[in-house]
Amino acid sequence: MKKTNQTIKVGFLDQSVISLLDLDINPTDIFLGQTNIEHMKKEHPEDYDKYYALLSEILSSPDFVGKHPSKGSIEFIKSLDEHVMVAVRASVSGKLFVRSLYEINIEKLAR
Repeated sequence: MKKTNQTIKVGFLDQSVISLLDLDINPTDIFLGQTNIEHMKKEHPEDYDKYYALLSEILSSPDFVGKHPSKGSIEFIKSLDEHVMVAVRASVSGKLFVRSLYEINIEKLAR
């Protein structure tokens, strides 16, 4: 993970995911900011403790990718002991940030 000012570069959105999800965006870096880390620690503390070290791996080699139907987040899902989802969304400035990290059940995966 490479530090960039007050954010950390944790991944890259490549053309294959962009094409698969029919996104209107160019390939770009994915970042993580302190407020995102605080959100994950507060909302999903056990998942954060268990999977934070695997964040870059989940983003670079997901088993599934999808787009949230209403929020527009890009969802990267990796099957580990459980299915783990990393949600990525664009900020107001257009930079992509990891918004959350948590386990999902098989029903959510199916959707």
